[in-house]
Amino acid sequence: MLQFRRVLAFSSRVHTYLMVLYLFFSLMFFFTFVTAVPDVLTDFIHLAMTLISWTMIFFGVWIIFASVYQFFYTKVFAFTPAILTVLRIALVLVLAAVSDLAESLVTKGVSL
Repeated sequence: MLQFRRVLAFSSRVHTYLMVLYLFFSLMFFFTFVTAVPDVLTDFIHLAMTLISWTMIFFGVWIIFASVYQFFYTKVFAFTPAILTVLRIALVLVLAAVSDLAESLVTKGVSL
């Protein structure tokens, strides 16, 4: 079962790297508000953020299910990967909501 814990720890580390990659693309997206960039670059950044966020959600669900599976198999629940996965997914969802709000605010403006 030690190998499964190692796979779970490695998966959690890969999930962290995906979150850092999402942070990079979201930072690039926010820089597009202050600099003039072609629409192709903005579309590429948006596509990359979408793909990374869905990958993070599916991969996070796998990590949580793997932690639950490990609990049923060994009666030891892997709290750290599960809790960190939930926190990383929450951070990505908050960043996605903020970037979507900022984009709609810039493109559509405020209407009362």
